Amino acid sequence: MSGTGRCYDNARMESFFATLKKEKLYQLQTGKMPMAKVKSVVFRYIITYYSRERIYTANPGGLAPAMYRQAARGLAA
Repeated sequence: MSGTGRCYDNARMESFFATLKKEKLYQLQTGKMPMAKVKSVVFRYIITYYSRERIYTANPGGLAPAMYRQAARGLAA
């Protein structure tokens, strides 16, 4: 762990939260929604879109994380 004020330890999570806010939460009026509904929206975003459909530039070929893992398992087998 780095010292106080250093962002290197949680940079990946900060990047994810920024993406979540930009792509989903800022498009909704979450202040008027019940907490259970907001949790449901975030869960669906992560499971259905972020992990399975969204193009991820860090993976070769721009594959979504779930598709990249599936392709990597196929190569290893």
